[in-house]
Amino acid sequence: LLLRASTLFAAVSANATMTQTVLSSSDTDKLINAAIEKAHSLNANVCVAVVDQSGLLLNFKRMDNAPVGCIDASILKARAAALYRTPTDKYMDRANGKEPAIMTLPGQVPLGGGSPVEYQGHVIGAVGASGSLNPNEIAIAKASSDSFK
Repeated sequence: LLLRASTLFAAVSANATMTQTVLSSSDTDKLINAAIEKAHSLNANVCVAVVDQSGLLLNFKRMDNAPVGCIDASILKARAAALYRTPTDKYMDRANGKEPAIMTLPGQVPLGGGSPVEYQGHVIGAVGASGSLNPNEIAIAKASSDSFK
């Protein structure tokens, strides 16, 4: 009986495959360019990071005069948006509201400016923006991720 169950499981597992869409280098260039365009329209100098669905860095741009501290912040915002598949401003609202414990989740960033990139209903990466006022960072990251649709 044990042998039969393991054989059945192996047969089911062998047929359980998934296709995963990934961001190409040209996709990440387009996301960076969309973010920079929005930043220019807001007179903001920011850092922009693009990560894959696992939160690993694919592309990065630091605009002239963007603060040095925004380098890591933009990457962390993008990573949090990818890993939790949610814009980081949603967690900012929760942390500032009745759920401050939400910030105990690993890799969470309690600031807006991280926005997931979706394709056919699946998160395939994220954009992080940092170096300006938070409403600008949110708008920049959202404009970039929305440009992918």
